[in-house]
Amino acid sequence: MTEEALRRSPLYEALQAAGAGFEVRSGWWVPASLLSAADDAVTVLTIVDESAHGKLLLEGERASTVIAAVLGVQPPAVGMSVPIEGGRMYALRPDFFFVATHPGAEAELVERLHAAVGDAGGMVAVTDVTDGRSQIRVSGSVCRQLLPKLCGLDFRERSFPDGCGKISSLARTTQLILRCDHDGVLSFRIVGGRSLGAYVWETMVQAGREWDVAPVVGG
Repeated sequence: MTEEALRRSPLYEALQAAGAGFEVRSGWWVPASLLSAADDAVTVLTIVDESAHGKLLLEGERASTVIAAVLGVQPPAVGMSVPIEGGRMYALRPDFFFVATHPGAEAELVERLHAAVGDAGGMVAVTDVTDGRSQIRVSGSVCRQLLPKLCGLDFRERSFPDGCGKISSLARTTQLILRCDHDGVLSFRIVGGRSLGAYVWETMVQAGREWDVAPVVGG
């Protein structure tokens, strides 16, 4: 793949300006160096660009049938998720689902889903939105203090448990907010329109300055 053909995160320019180095992974330029050496802050609050991760939408009255056939799981209650091979699937409505995958895993999964849609009579739309969405992961013990500065959701454990996913306004933009604890650390993923990614990133970094937010290499 030529350098020109490599995919770039919507946060590429913002990260480059902040001093990030980059390397090629799964056909993407991804951050390859720490942007902050504040090691003491890493355990408190970190922010990571995960835009290279796969992102799929499934919508339709028979979406649950396709999910069961391809992913081998039954859809969870609306607002919750289940792990799948190489990722996680979130139920946003009874007929609307978001599938998150590891970088590069989305292409093969899309093919399998399209084949199952044909078997289901074409009543389901499968859309690969990987390139059209930014994905930012914020992790650390103060996430529940940071996010309410930008969003009106209740982020307490009883209202937003691990695996929960909700669509809401964050920094006056519509975002998908996913609870996704990482190695035992409280974490949330923010997924939204590509054109808004850099704005959301910068807004979250500014909001996190009181905790010395540490931008780090993506996973």
